[in-house]
Amino acid sequence: MLKLAEFKERTTETIVTPMLAYMEECGEECEFKKKDITKCEKLFLNYLTSLSRLKKPNDVKIMERVKKLVLALNKLNVRTEYSLIETCEREALWEIIQDAAIASGLKEEYDDVTEEWREW
Repeated sequence: MLKLAEFKERTTETIVTPMLAYMEECGEECEFKKKDITKCEKLFLNYLTSLSRLKKPNDVKIMERVKKLVLALNKLNVRTEYSLIETCEREALWEIIQDAAIASGLKEEYDDVTEEWREW
């Protein structure tokens, strides 16, 4: 069962907070802005919420949501000239995406549910 509050907190701790810290460290030279981080957070919150609202979750429905999120993250990362999602964020991103999918009822086993569509 997907614990929405737990995943939201994990998103903040492992994705949003490190991105904000990196942005502040880079200063004016940073390729991305706070609005980009906010967009990334919103994409994740929408993903988590959509999973939590599934009436009868199944692999197809869950993977549709995974795909939608990954493609949106790809676009966001392109818009920031591939600077928003770095190595540390990649790991945190796919782990949360995968863990949330499994918690929502994903039955098929994947090494990485994002791999098929991910460009980051």
